[in-house]
Amino acid sequence: MRMKEEARAAILDAAEQVLAEQGLHAARMDDIAARVGVSVGTLYNYFEDRQQLLEALRDVRGRELLALLDAELERSQPSPYRARLHGFLRCILEHSRTHFRLFSLLLEDSLRSGASREGDLDRHLEMWREVSRRLEHLGQQGVKEGALRHEDASHYPAMLLDLMQGLVLRQLIAKQPAPADELIAPLLRCFLDGAAPRSG
Repeated sequence: MRMKEEARAAILDAAEQVLAEQGLHAARMDDIAARVGVSVGTLYNYFEDRQQLLEALRDVRGRELLALLDAELERSQPSPYRARLHGFLRCILEHSRTHFRLFSLLLEDSLRSGASREGDLDRHLEMWREVSRRLEHLGQQGVKEGALRHEDASHYPAMLLDLMQGLVLRQLIAKQPAPADELIAPLLRCFLDGAAPRSG
């Protein structure tokens, strides 16, 4: 069972490499099989078609992000809210940068088609619900520490994720990834301190 999971992971990694090099529609199952060193028949034992492989790749990258966020939240437990939020945002931005070419291609395909394929929107919403749930829990610490106002607490996860998603989308559309540190500083300033200049 473990060998099968490792083989599946290797296929998905190879698929991402081939897609990044050749493009979403030019890459063939034969190319992916050759990259991972298996027959195309073996590939079809794991994924019945190219679309199913793409969906699996999208899902596994989403699960990886959630695992990274959980590990970061666990690691940063003794730290104050601002430091923990910094680490949380860094995880998202660095994950986006690691898989930048894949996410750019998926966005480009979505914009070209004019509509999400069946299930894509549901997957996206479920993913952001999971991230929001973690942010909501983290935000409770921010309220307790006085870093966040309690009356708007229910809106904070959506506001922060909208800011984050806007920054990531801008990079994907421009096809120019930016270092995480360049984005985290203004994101934290706007969210925690406001965009108005400080008096004095």
